[in-house]
Amino acid sequence: MYKIPAAEIGIWGGDLFTLPMSIFTDLCYNSDVQIEKQAKKQCIIVISRKVSVMQIGTFVHYSTKGICQVREIETMKFSSETKDYYVLVPVFDRNSKYYVPTDYDPQRIKIRSAIAPAMVEELMGYAKTCQPYEWVSNAHERKAKTEEILHSSDHKRILRLIKTLRCHEEHQKQIGKKMYLSDAKALRSALHIISDEFAFVRGEDPKTVAAYLEAV
Repeated sequence: MYKIPAAEIGIWGGDLFTLPMSIFTDLCYNSDVQIEKQAKKQCIIVISRKVSVMQIGTFVHYSTKGICQVREIETMKFSSETKDYYVLVPVFDRNSKYYVPTDYDPQRIKIRSAIAPAMVEELMGYAKTCQPYEWVSNAHERKAKTEEILHSSDHKRILRLIKTLRCHEEHQKQIGKKMYLSDAKALRSALHIISDEFAFVRGEDPKTVAAYLEAV
């Protein structure tokens, strides 16, 4: 059982809810966002967790870009069409900006709230014990599968991908070879996605989290 402040999962009012492990796991891994309180069992049932309307100043997780702050809304013209865009600024890279249409499709553009601190700790433990995927020898098939996992927003799958690529990297070193550039790039992307969010939630440097993930 896990106890988690309601505010951490978007339910404001300061209540503390007790969650069974199965419900807690659903809370952290469902790709969509809506939450209901079940009175009899005193737990939270998660239906979805997508963010569709973003508030200026809040922090969101934007696909493979990591944690960003919603800085403002700008009206811009792209391809002869004038629209309103959210301006997202990465927390750990203030020199970058991403523009997302205010009427974006949540099915296509993956934006969600950051996970709760308790889930970060659970996932840090999972990173130690999870098993790597079976290596896909065909480079084209491997790249396609890797891209699908990177865009899945599934923390456990991405952690397993990190372990898979790290194991392959070590194997290549032992036989005097290097990883394909595409695999090395995928590893950097996976580490960025996970370490960026974990560091934000824990108040740490992303490099510290990435070093931990590479060592387990």
